[in-house]
Amino acid sequence: MGPTYQVKEMMFGSGEHFVYTQCPQCGTIQQLNPPQNISAFYPKAYYSFAGLSLSNVQVRWMKRLRFFLFRKFGFTLFQPVYGKWLRILDIEKDQEIADIGCGNGQLLYELYSSGYRNLSGFDPFMESTRSIASGLRLYKMGLDEIQGTFHAVMLHHAFEHLPQPDTSFAQLARILKPGGKLLIRVPVSDGEAWTEYRENWVQLDAPRHYFIPSVAGMKMLAERHGLELYQTEFDSTSFQFWASQKYQKGHSLHQSGQDLSPSAAVLREFEKRAISLNSLQKGDQAAFYFRKPG
Repeated sequence: MGPTYQVKEMMFGSGEHFVYTQCPQCGTIQQLNPPQNISAFYPKAYYSFAGLSLSNVQVRWMKRLRFFLFRKFGFTLFQPVYGKWLRILDIEKDQEIADIGCGNGQLLYELYSSGYRNLSGFDPFMESTRSIASGLRLYKMGLDEIQGTFHAVMLHHAFEHLPQPDTSFAQLARILKPGGKLLIRVPVSDGEAWTEYRENWVQLDAPRHYFIPSVAGMKMLAERHGLELYQTEFDSTSFQFWASQKYQKGHSLHQSGQDLSPSAAVLREFEKRAISLNSLQKGDQAAFYFRKPG
């Protein structure tokens, strides 16, 4: 076992300590002895459970047109936040898509607004199973409860919330159809932010993050469970800097105040630095694209 780190819960500022260690071989960061009552750390104020924002018919048609212009002609002016992910996944609008750890289902709703009609979201911490629209349903269940298979499976900063990475990856491979694609967006321990901030690195998010994988660790999981890692994109932002610096000063993520927010000029510099680190594969998060044979 490598060195250990005492990491505080700082999103809500409870200040409870949790112990993490880093694998000396692959570099993955792992939480030791996570709390049994993990659901207590996902209150209603947790960001992914904010109210679902719905669009009227006119706005949905605008979103659908925007996505068409982006996919057909590559107009980056019209590129939605999910555009690049779907382009790399190359998923048709009638194919089955699952979002694991979907929260309130906002991302799936945006895909629905862009014309996708076979969408399922799964999250064990949502209040209840419900149907949002025809072809879009959210299920209150964990990964191990999911039945059926999908053409595409996505986890946007959800994989690190699953307690057993190896078991979870095996389950993700299981629910992929032959030839199916898997997208995992996740913090990575290879980033410069981990080296710079250590216990105060915001992406540790104790105790909700059971582990933070390394790039090598993600490659090992793919090889072990028969998936091909065909593309990796680093997509870190200024968040890694300003939020970690906030933790360094002892302030929780939700603590507000004019003196706690970086200036617009500082944010611009942070964004430039994030772009530079991404180009060097040293950003603190990445998108991993996998393919199942067949």
